Amino acid sequence: MAHFLYLGSYTQEGRKGLVAEGGSKRREAVEGLARSVGGKLVYFSFAIGEHDLVAIIDVPDTAAALVAPLIVGSLGIANITTVSLLDPSTLDDVAARIKKTTYRAPGAN
Repeated sequence: MAHFLYLGSYTQEGRKGLVAEGGSKRREAVEGLARSVGGKLVYFSFAIGEHDLVAIIDVPDTAAALVAPLIVGSLGIANITTVSLLDPSTLDDVAARIKKTTYRAPGAN
């Protein structure tokens, strides 16, 4: 499963829905959305500051990760920033691949 961080900022329309239904209903909605794409909600919290909510969702692939921000954005209720989270072992793999890669920068000797 791939891990994605979602940072959400409600629009005026989204704030109206939050006030009408409360925070627990929003968490349930995000959890249902994650399940609908074969994923699992790992973490959900509201926030004070630049973003109004934070969620971490495990999904099967990148396409599944893009469903939530596209649906939410198309409805005009929030702007979502999506961040792909990397496991430390992924960076181990990247470091090993770098050591095997040959690359010469343009103009380098």
